[in-house]
Amino acid sequence: MAQSTTLRTSTKQDTLADHIAEFLSRASRALRNLADSADHAAKMVRKADAARRS
Repeated sequence: MAQSTTLRTSTKQDTLADHIAEFLSRASRALRNLADSADHAAKMVRKADAARRS
């Protein structure tokens, strides 16, 4: 009986760990996308600035 309780708790912990891993994966992907967007915006600003100077 104690073993089945331990197994159930372990399964809940595994499920929680899976949810946390998925959340961190999505957060990481979102931050990469944000960084790419910021990089693209900076590139456009530099391009517009260069066009304005010439």
